[in-house]
Amino acid sequence: MPIADTLRTALGALVANKLRATLTMLGVMIGVASVIAMVSLGQGAARIVESTLQGLGTNVVFVTPGGRTAGFIQAAGGAATNLTIDDARALEAPGVIPDATAVEPEQGGFVSVVVGDTTLSVRAVGTTAAYAIVRDWAVTDGTFISDGDVTAAAPVAVLGAQTAAGLFGDAPSAIGRALSVRVVGSGTALAVRLRVIGVLEAKGNVAGFFNRDELIVVPVTTSQRRIFGRDSVGAILVSAASADAMPQVQLDVETVLRRRHGIPEGETPDFTVQTQQDLLAAASLTSDIFTILLGAIGGISLVVGGIGIMNIMLVSVTERTREIGLRKALGATRRDIRNQFLVESVVLTTIGGLAGIGIGIGLGAVVSAVSPIQAVVSPFAVAIAVVISMAVGVIFGIYPARRAGALQPITALRAE
Repeated sequence: MPIADTLRTALGALVANKLRATLTMLGVMIGVASVIAMVSLGQGAARIVESTLQGLGTNVVFVTPGGRTAGFIQAAGGAATNLTIDDARALEAPGVIPDATAVEPEQGGFVSVVVGDTTLSVRAVGTTAAYAIVRDWAVTDGTFISDGDVTAAAPVAVLGAQTAAGLFGDAPSAIGRALSVRVVGSGTALAVRLRVIGVLEAKGNVAGFFNRDELIVVPVTTSQRRIFGRDSVGAILVSAASADAMPQVQLDVETVLRRRHGIPEGETPDFTVQTQQDLLAAASLTSDIFTILLGAIGGISLVVGGIGIMNIMLVSVTERTREIGLRKALGATRRDIRNQFLVESVVLTTIGGLAGIGIGIGLGAVVSAVSPIQAVVSPFAVAIAVVISMAVGVIFGIYPARRAGALQPITALRAE
């Protein structure tokens, strides 16, 4: 029988049992919809991570506390206290790292900033004058902190654009204004009074998750002595002269810090040196694993839907035994019967898959509308979903189809 006739016959059988066909497709629809929605949201989350890392600056080498064991970063001694400002000073000493253009230590945490009756909870960063260079962040009003401010542990601050707007509203300028800072959750810790010397240019949100403009930057010595009360730093950022120079800068940084920390070659250091490419690769791997796991969850729904289709097709074979016998008596071959039921199964799963794709895209759009994650629908994922839907129809429809084709005409015609 020509494939067009087989398809027409299969569609006629499905139309004759609309409710059953619709209910049978539900499993595949749910499976495909969940795969599309989860994978697209996983891709959206990956873009957020990439955007965050790219916003940290260009050609940057990151040094963080804790050694790397079997590919994982582990905290040193349970606390990130093994990086200090002296490590940063050693790295920025003339001639130590020839290809480095700037070295910037960072100490951070959340603080409450108070001006009059206004209180904001923002991220505080204790750093040096090199912060503006490494982060490529300009000041739109006033000045950035200077080397002299760091040396003197000056009580000065540079505000993010959003912080300045939230504290001083429509005031012509925040420069010279005073504010008080207290570490969030510090209880009885005294507030520290600071004077505003600059306002940073607006950078905006990172994919809607956090606002980079909600921060306050102070000299790292001020942060250490007056605000957080600890000598360690949370990270050291080294800006390389070019992308080609980054591998050498990474190697030089590790060599210097190993020597300072007394850690010989071959032993795991108590710090980790990574480039942006390293961080992006790690984030990409995590995203891929996450996406695969989410896809596998949807795949389970597809398998369940496929089993449901096989059961319904077996019931259909039983109900249509006399029809099968009559068609065989009129000349239909085993292959004709088998193909008809197989095509019915594939049509069911394909229609269910297409409907599931639409539902999955819709679910992704709904989540994107109410959360910072923007779903990214990949044409490749859509194509794979269609192929998998058809494959489910073939895999789970082959047994009922073979069983229908194997019926003997006389036996089938005798069926009640």
